Amino acid sequence: MVNDEQITSPWWSAREVAVGRGLTYVIGPFTVKMFRGGDVWWLWTVRDPGEEIPAALAQVEQMEQMPEDAGGERFVFSASPGRLQVRPLLADRSVVFRAYQPVFVPPGEEATLFLSSPVWISLDLGEPARSLREMPVQQMSDTWFGPSTREGELCYAARTSARSHLEEVPRRAHRAVTPVRIRNEANSLLPIEKLSLPAPLLSVYGDADRGLWTEEVHLTRTPDSDLATLRVVPGPSRCAPHAELLSGPRRQPGRGGLVRAFSDLFG
Repeated sequence: MVNDEQITSPWWSAREVAVGRGLTYVIGPFTVKMFRGGDVWWLWTVRDPGEEIPAALAQVEQMEQMPEDAGGERFVFSASPGRLQVRPLLADRSVVFRAYQPVFVPPGEEATLFLSSPVWISLDLGEPARSLREMPVQQMSDTWFGPSTREGELCYAARTSARSHLEEVPRRAHRAVTPVRIRNEANSLLPIEKLSLPAPLLSVYGDADRGLWTEEVHLTRTPDSDLATLRVVPGPSRCAPHAELLSGPRRQPGRGGLVRAFSDLFG
């Protein structure tokens, strides 16, 4: 039995769950059910195969009885911890965005594009928190990003409208928005056929009113190079200045700050 009363605090908030109770999370295309026993936590997950879920808000509902579905996973403890947090974080690989329409940055110009990435979630139990499992909210396909099959990296693939105005960016509960400032310092037009976002280098911030955000990313195409300088601006985006830090980056940037961010620059 599910309590009809929805929980209104942000879905990523930590919650205390009593023994014999549970929570159902609906986050975009992903549904997670967690139920607590005296020495066990049960987990059920369902992912909608649709590519896009328009729901702006997530739902969290209380469960008063254990679901009848016997297909759940069981995690055993000497005594089950009562504190649960479903915490968003970014993907474990870079995400390569392909624009629906051609996007170009003229020489000497700069522009800001807003890209949204499907988040992963970490199921954190106890205090201090321990991650029970990580999983993607939306399944993305694999893609290779690089000049050849020998040079490059395995990434995730996504599509984007590459919006340049914040008011045009739709809010989706399962996606984090990254403002990407692109500067073209070369003497030729910069076509952005594909853009690689270094998701493992980014944190996730949450604002109850503005949703999920990352830091701002600055990419500068340097003259006579197929690489770009990368700068991750510390702290939450200026678009959500009061957002709280929910997850840090998976890894730190390497030395030099040069990345392969654009494709087909000189093709």
